Amino acid sequence: MIIAMRDTVASQSNARQGRERRVRRFSLVLHERRSGFDRRAPVTAGAAATAFANVLTDLRERPGTLWVLLVTVNALNLVDFALTLNVLALGGGEANPIMRSLFALNPAYAGAFKIVAVLLTTWLVWRCRRFRSALEAALLMVAIFAAVFLYHIFGLAAFG
Repeated sequence: MIIAMRDTVASQSNARQGRERRVRRFSLVLHERRSGFDRRAPVTAGAAATAFANVLTDLRERPGTLWVLLVTVNALNLVDFALTLNVLALGGGEANPIMRSLFALNPAYAGAFKIVAVLLTTWLVWRCRRFRSALEAALLMVAIFAAVFLYHIFGLAAFG
């Protein structure tokens, strides 16, 4: 009876040796210990820093608002591409050296690159929306594309 029990235990341990229990999966999620929203000791910050922190907290708690923000980024990206095509047709030039080289090859390549790059970036921000840095990146993208849009509008108004 003791021999039979040893054989059973030995066969179970051999069965476990043949397979790995931990399986490594590919993931694009940032593995941080802190999300940026963890409670910290109170810090005396200015009104602007407090307001910015409140905006980030609202974005984290209301994913619908973040979704609208990311859709706005993609819409401003499409408007930027259309206005850039307009400027190029009127004889202007592209300021971004990467996009300039893609426009020299073919405007379709430039458009595909621009749309795919921004879509992937907004998807990554959406996947990492629980992290403070991702929400900051979303706000930065909106600010940059809004500034580019205003630059185009100013150019259209000034130069026709």
